[in-house]
Amino acid sequence: MQLKKFSTMLSIYFTLAACGAMGAEVSPTIATVPANIVKTEFPDFDYTINDGLYATVTALQAFKKPDIKNEKKFKLKNIEGFRKDIEVRALMQDQPAPLVVIFLGLASKSKDPMARLWQAQLFEAGNSVMVFDSVFRPSFNERSCHGVCGNVDAEARVAAKVVNAFIHHSDVEGKTTKLYLLGASYGGILALNYARLAKQGVIKYGPEKVLVFSPPISMRTSAVILDKFYDEDTRKASLFDLLEMSGHKPVEQGKKIPFEPWQMRAGIGYVFHGDLDDAISVSKDVYKYELPKSDDGKKRRCFTRFIEQVVFPYWKENKGVNTVEELWEHGNLEKLLKACGDNVHAIITADDPLNDATLLSLVKRDVPPAKLTVLPRGGHLGFLGTKWARERLIKFFE
Repeated sequence: MQLKKFSTMLSIYFTLAACGAMGAEVSPTIATVPANIVKTEFPDFDYTINDGLYATVTALQAFKKPDIKNEKKFKLKNIEGFRKDIEVRALMQDQPAPLVVIFLGLASKSKDPMARLWQAQLFEAGNSVMVFDSVFRPSFNERSCHGVCGNVDAEARVAAKVVNAFIHHSDVEGKTTKLYLLGASYGGILALNYARLAKQGVIKYGPEKVLVFSPPISMRTSAVILDKFYDEDTRKASLFDLLEMSGHKPVEQGKKIPFEPWQMRAGIGYVFHGDLDDAISVSKDVYKYELPKSDDGKKRRCFTRFIEQVVFPYWKENKGVNTVEELWEHGNLEKLLKACGDNVHAIITADDPLNDATLLSLVKRDVPPAKLTVLPRGGHLGFLGTKWARERLIKFFE
């Protein structure tokens, strides 16, 4: 198996919407929590893996990819500012129904397992469901040509154009009773920016409800930690170290985790930076830029440098932001939740390996439970295949 194929497989369940976490340096040797802890903390939460890194790298093996039937592909034409038509996937109810639009993680595709899981669950519950490739992906940007990726405020405005075009498609017009947004990781931050702009009146067709899983607490911290993973762990990993995790299913309860913490961090760092390299390789010629070298001349701090030395200058010149702090603030979970109405809710975990413990304690203190759930475990999106996650999803959009 080639390393590039490994990157493609893992990138589905690793996304930049993750935040930085410096606290996950030591991994327990046993994969699951004791039974008494499972019963007493969040008694209805049926996820037992007690290691955030391991939960993250085994996320897609925690559920069976549903078999989607009756899906339709819609080609959306003549969207304002778009260079090319864009294709979306949808499951439509026979009668007018609520529409749930799924915003995926950093480099996720519309046919990836997570999208399929949510499509099946939401459609079965009586919703229509629409999904398209992540706005960060080259496959989206080369059609939208909306500017250098990484400005989530601008990307929310572009996503709104896609949603509007779909709702007014000739085969969909009149079939949507309500609009809901569902976001994962980077897509969670995108959904919250969409809701914020709708509340401000910038986006006209606003969502009635917004639910996001594993959004970053701080995009700035995310970039720092992803760079740390890549610079310190990925660089010392061999091809075998990375391939060993590909397709791995969680071990049975009570068994030892077969990977070292540094190895799992290496995989996360590799995947995220591979996604960034893909985005740069396609967009640098379109938007005429090169990623500046780091101070030591080596390829270090790639995410941080990309945002601060490529994304910011581009959007400042194009009057999208005034300061680099403003750009980063579009990925501040606490400020986004407070800027949105009472129709939004975020679900994160206490052991997300990309979250910083101090920032987590602050957001738990300052954001009311009505807008935030902090689960005791589950890693980064690792718990999405649970019964708890399914029931929470369906109940929220009732």
